[in-house]
Amino acid sequence: MLRFANSETFNISGWKELGSLLQNGLSIVGHRFITIWNCPQLVSLETEEEILQLDKIPGVESLVIGNCERLNRLPKVLHAFPFITRIELEGCPGLICFAESNFHPALKELRIVNCENLQYLVDEKENNNKSMSSNTCLLEHLIIKDSPSLIWLSSRGDICNRLQRLEIQRCPKLISLFLNAKLPVMLKHLDIWYCPVLVCISQDFLETTDLESIIIRGAQKLKSLPRGLDKLSHLQKIQLSRCPNLVAFEESGLPTTNLRVLRICNCENFGALPKCINNFTSLRKLTVWKCSADISFPEEGFPTNLKSLEISNAPRIYTSLVEWGYNRLTSLQQLHIIGEGCSSVVSFPEEAVGMMLPPSLTDISIRRFKNLEFMCSKGLQHLTSLQQLRTYDCPKLASLPEKDILLSLEKLHISNCPLLEEGCSRGKGRDWSKISHIPYVRINFKTVIPWGLD
Repeated sequence: MLRFANSETFNISGWKELGSLLQNGLSIVGHRFITIWNCPQLVSLETEEEILQLDKIPGVESLVIGNCERLNRLPKVLHAFPFITRIELEGCPGLICFAESNFHPALKELRIVNCENLQYLVDEKENNNKSMSSNTCLLEHLIIKDSPSLIWLSSRGDICNRLQRLEIQRCPKLISLFLNAKLPVMLKHLDIWYCPVLVCISQDFLETTDLESIIIRGAQKLKSLPRGLDKLSHLQKIQLSRCPNLVAFEESGLPTTNLRVLRICNCENFGALPKCINNFTSLRKLTVWKCSADISFPEEGFPTNLKSLEISNAPRIYTSLVEWGYNRLTSLQQLHIIGEGCSSVVSFPEEAVGMMLPPSLTDISIRRFKNLEFMCSKGLQHLTSLQQLRTYDCPKLASLPEKDILLSLEKLHISNCPLLEEGCSRGKGRDWSKISHIPYVRINFKTVIPWGLD
C-alpha cells in the first residue's frame, strides 16, 4: 500500500483514472493536510482502513477537493476527524448536499464553489436525533459561490449558531437563506452577491445583534430588509447595490452609534435616505449612486464629520447641498459627483451662490455636467491640500482654475472634455502653464506628464 506516513501532506492532482483510494492502495490516514485536485473519476474517499480504524485516525486539519466531477459524497468517517477546521470543495457537480453530520464540532471554515448540483447545504431529510447540534458546532465562516441549483441553506435555520461570516455569491435559484427566516445569532458579516430571485433574508435582526456589516448586491427581487436594523448597535457598514425593488429603509431607520459606511448604488427606485442621518456621528463614507432621481437631501443635513461623499444622478441632493453648504463638511477629504440632471450648473463650485468647498479636500472628481463651462477659482481657493482632480464627460468645460489653486496637485485626469483637452495641449494650450508643474497628468487615458510613458 502506497502511503505518506512521514509526511503531513497528502496531495494528489491530475490523476485522470483514479476511481477510488482503496483500489490504488492509497489512504488519507496519517496526514494533516489533504488536497485532491483534478481527479474526474474519483467517486469516494472512503477506504476500509478508515472504516475499521476510526480510533486511529489522526489529526486531519484541512480537506481540499477540487474538480472531481463524480465525487458524490464526503467520507462517512469525517465526523471522526477530531481536529479538522477547514473544508474546501470546488467543481464537484456530483454533490447534492453537505450532510449535517459532516459539520464536525471543530470545523471553523467551509467553502463550496462551483458545485452546480448542490441544492441545499444541510439535508433536511436527515434524522434530527443523529444530526449535529447547532449549539456544539463551531463553524465560523461559510462561503458558497457559483452554485446554480442552490435553493436554500437549511430548512431549519440552525446550521450553526456560532457562524460569524456568511458569504453567498452567484446562486441564481436561491430564494431564501433559511426556511424559518432566522439568521445565526452570532453572525457578524453578511455578504450576498447576485442572487436574483432571493426574496427573504430574515424576518428580522432582533436576535442577530452582533452584525457589523451587511453587503447585498444584485438581489433583484428583494423588496425590503429585515426589521430591526436600528437595533444593530455594532453595525459599521451597509452596502446595497443593484436591488431595483428596494425603495427605502424601514421607518425606524438605522443605528446611529457605530455606522461608518453607507453605500446605496444602482438601486433605481430607492427614494429616501434614513431619518436623522445628521446624527450618525461615526459615519465617514456616504455614497448615493444612481438611485431614484427624486431622492432628496435630508432637512437636517448631513453629518459634518463625513470624510468621503459620492453622489450620482441625484440633482435634488446636489442642489440642496449647494444651498446647505459643502463647506460645513469640515472633515471631507474625497468628493465625487456625477452631475446627470444638473443641467443648470455652469460653474463648479457654483459662482452665483458663492459656493465654497471645505479646505480638508484632497480628492475631487466631477463627471457628466453637460453644461459646465468653468471651474470657479474663488470657491477652490482654500484647497491647499488638494492632491487629485478628475474631470470627465463635461463637453462645455473650457478652463481650469488659476494656477495658484493647482499648486498642491499631484494627479490630474481629464477625459472626454474636448475644450479643456485643447486648452491643456502640451506646450501650446492656454492652460498648459497651469498644469505643467503637476507630477502626473493623464488626458483621454494617455499620460501627458511624465512625457513618453505611454
